[in-house]
Amino acid sequence: MPLVAVHRALDEVFARVRELLLIGDGARAAAVLTSYRALTEAHAAAEEAALVPLLDARARWPAELYLGQHRKLFEAIDRLAAACGAVVVGAPGWRTAALAALDAAVPLHHLAEHHHLAEEQDLFAVVAAQAPERLADVAAQFWVELDGHRAILEDADLALAR
Repeated sequence: MPLVAVHRALDEVFARVRELLLIGDGARAAAVLTSYRALTEAHAAAEEAALVPLLDARARWPAELYLGQHRKLFEAIDRLAAACGAVVVGAPGWRTAALAALDAAVPLHHLAEHHHLAEEQDLFAVVAAQAPERLADVAAQFWVELDGHRAILEDADLALAR
């Protein structure tokens, strides 16, 4: 399913954030997190416009679950963003700041995992039965959006020696 690949791509972007925090590069981590937020916002907006309205009696969970999880994702991203700025390798206490930022990343990571799983098991299945082309359209929109963040992600990859 094309949207499962989108979720994997989002996971990879988020993994870069955590790896950058590990090496003490809070500025790059913040830049990649900004991309992650923009990608998540665009993806959530596309889902809310094209997929969520198709939820019906077959759905396990109501639309409010997905909408609420989107809001919680943005709140968790904001909490992590606030912690990234203190991570500057070599600065006094940078390792403690990195640990604090990584701790702030944990709830976001878990929420994203659970959210993606809920969508993959429920939302996408309901939509696939009614309008599978919408799944492909939402995925295509994401890949276009991702291309707009390529420079930031490539810079992060260079810093991480990927």
